[in-house]
Formats: sequence, structure tokens, C-alpha cells
Amino acid sequence: RSRPFPSISDMAAAVAAAAGAALQAAARPPRAMAAPRSLWIAALVFCSLLAGGHTGKLDEGPEVATEQVKEEALLEVKFAKLRKQYGIEDRRTLTAFFELFDLWIMLYRLNKIDAVLVDIMPACEWRRDEFTFKAVQALAFTRWKQGRYREALERFHEMEGWMGKHAALVENIGHTYNTIGQYDEAERYFKDALTLTKLKAKHRNETGNEGGILLGLAGVQDRRGRHLDALPTAVEAYEFFKGRDLVRGWDTSLTAKAAMQVSKLQLKLGNLTGAETFSAEALKIFELTAGEDSPLVVGALDRLGSIYIRLGRREEARKSWHRAYKVASVKDALDLVEILELHNAVLDTHIKGVEGLDRKAFTMYFDIAKFVVERVRAETKQDGNAGAYYKAAGELLVLGGDCKQGRPLLSEAAELFAAETSIDTTGLVRQCRDLMSFCDGTLKQQSKDSGGGSSGGRGKARSSEL
Repeated sequence: RSRPFPSISDMAAAVAAAAGAALQAAARPPRAMAAPRSLWIAALVFCSLLAGGHTGKLDEGPEVATEQVKEEALLEVKFAKLRKQYGIEDRRTLTAFFELFDLWIMLYRLNKIDAVLVDIMPACEWRRDEFTFKAVQALAFTRWKQGRYREALERFHEMEGWMGKHAALVENIGHTYNTIGQYDEAERYFKDALTLTKLKAKHRNETGNEGGILLGLAGVQDRRGRHLDALPTAVEAYEFFKGRDLVRGWDTSLTAKAAMQVSKLQLKLGNLTGAETFSAEALKIFELTAGEDSPLVVGALDRLGSIYIRLGRREEARKSWHRAYKVASVKDALDLVEILELHNAVLDTHIKGVEGLDRKAFTMYFDIAKFVVERVRAETKQDGNAGAYYKAAGELLVLGGDCKQGRPLLSEAAELFAAETSIDTTGLVRQCRDLMSFCDGTLKQQSKDSGGGSSGGRGKARSSEL
């Protein structure tokens, strides 16, 4: 789910120079910044940050999540003290915030960023200096991480009209088109970016970001069903990043992302051993560079689960999906589609291809499901999508023998499905009500028999029908 973006310090410097001239020539009073932003702001924002301005840090030293977390704690204290002592608009406070932001964005602390940007944006907008630029950058990059891609695409094209073709900008337009499913446009932009990068490398005798472009192109080829074409492209991207890591002396998350693309294609082409090797490498690097609870590990764990189940290694698949489910449940940006896919995958390891049901086994997922239910209730619109998770969680609780907590969720799901008008939900409502009836019978019997022998036998018989 994460997209690779190149470091474009040279383009950022050129755009910053142009912006500086524009700033010096500007004659409007500072508070006019509240009006629609001028073009140079849009260019600065999306070129230097969404395009990957943070990847320049990879050249300074290895990405080690444990060290980043320690540094984060120190910077949070520093920022809080400066904010209290000097106020949010003071240059010292702002400098501390943007240093902290660099860590937060790498660690996917999107909620923390959002909470502070509410005050940072108005504190910076009036300044019309580098902090104005950095604030809009921070907001834009955060929105990108939250998946608001079409807003970025509009700005990218504004910049394209303003500054012409530039390798990094063209690449980012390609990545954005690829993300929203417009593959013809994506492939065209990636090929243009590759040409521009090679021209730049030839004239300046330096290495461009061919790896990121190749990785994007491989993604387009993959999504268009051209897996045999995509695999060598992805391998070339992986070798580009791996070679750069060997020169530096440490692994980077870009190598892991390339390994994930290679593993995806190996899996589609039936090479399970190759797919496992590259997925395991990606997981190891993500854990080191981003942390064991990073959203980046979810994709690697999910991929390994898919590989293990096809290799007949059910227990390993279950462990991978279980861990992926846990990490996905605590992500700042809750992805219900991803959550439901992982929920169903891990439950299928207990249901499909097995004789009978081990009802106690389902209880190990209760805490995750209950936690996600509360997040869905607090953070998402209460519609059919929310109902889909309530239904899944309710079914889990019933499978694990807890009708008392499962039935209310099924009832809530049925009400949300019944109110849904975008699709026909008749079947979903019926499934919820059937399980509610099962629970009614179970609870009634339990109240009569206090969980005695006859109800236990019937419980087992009925649960096998679920």
C-alpha cells in the first residue's frame, strides 16, 4: 500500500530558488495568505515533499526504528517545552516541530501530526518564509499518507504546467495515476520519467532514481496483467536499491518495497519459494527500519500468509495473518477493507479444510475484534461498511461461543444493512437474522440448562453449520 517516491533535492532547490524570488517580489500584506495560495506554494509543496524529500535522510545513516522511537521521545519533550515557553509561532518552536515531523511521518504517526498541524498551519501561513513552505509541505504529505491521491494529482498537473517536465515530478504523476487505476497514463508518465532520468544521469554523471521509476512501471505492468513483463522490471528495481544499500552499508525500506513487488509477481507466476524468500526479506527490513508495529509490516505478513497457506503450512499462515490483523487494527488510518480481508483470512485457517470446529481457538481473536469494533464505531460513518465489520465480529464471537456479545453486533449490522440503499443487502440481513435466531435458541437453552450436557452437544452440532 505504500508507494515509493524519489529524493529530488535538486528539483526542490531549483523550485525553492524560484519561490524565493517570488517571495521577495511579493507585495501583498502577510494576512493575504488566507486567500487561495499562489502557484509557487503548490509547486513547493508537492515537488519537494510528496515526491520524497524525506528520503534524503537515508543517506545520513541507517533507518533503525528503535533509535527513531528514542529520538521521537526526546524531540516531543523539546517541542512541548519550546511551545510552552515561547509559543507556537516562535522560530525555535517551529524548527523543533519540523524536526519532529520528519520522524513522525517515517513512523506513520498520522494522528499526532494532524493534532499539531491544526495550530502549526495558522502559525506559519502569515510568515511567508521557509516555515510557510514547510507547513504546507507537512500538510500535503500527511494527506498523501492518508490516501487523498486525487487532490495531489490536481496539484501535480498545476506544477507540470508551471515548471514543465522534470523527472521526479513526472514520476510522481505516474505513481498517482497508478494508484487511482489509470494505467495508460501511469505507464506513459513512468516511461517519460525514465527517459528524463537517464538524460540527467548522462549529462551530470550521477545516478538518478531509476529504481523508483522501474518499481512504478512494474506495478503498472502487473495491474494490467502483464506479469511476465513486470517481473524483470521489478527485479531490476530491486537490484538498483539493493546495490545502493551495499554501497551505503545498510538496508533501506525502498529495497523492502521492491522485494515486495518481486514477491507479488513470483506468487502470481507460481514460484512460491521465490515469493517466500523475497517476502521474508521485506518483512525483516521493514521491522528493522520502521518497527514491528509499522503499517509496512502488514503487507509483508499478509503476503507470507498467502504463501504459507498455498504451501500447506497452515499454522505458519495463521500466525502471519494473526499478527497482520493485530498491527492493522492499531494503524492511525483505519482501513476497513484491509481489516476485513485479514479477519476473514485468519478465520478461514480454522474453518476451511478442517474437520469440525475448535470453538475455543476463535477466542484468541476476540480482543482484536472488540478493539476494532470500538474504532469503527468512533471513527467511521455508521453505514453498510461499518455493518460489514460488525457482522464479521459478531460471527467471530458466535463461533467462539459468546452469543451474549455477538448477538448485539449482528443486530446492529442487520439494521445498518437494512438502511443501505447503494446495493441489495437482503442476503446480508438474512444471514445476520439467522445467526441471531441461533443465538436466541442457544441463550434460551443456557438459561434453562445452565450450560449442561445436552446444550453442549447441540451447541457443537449447530456451530458446525455456521
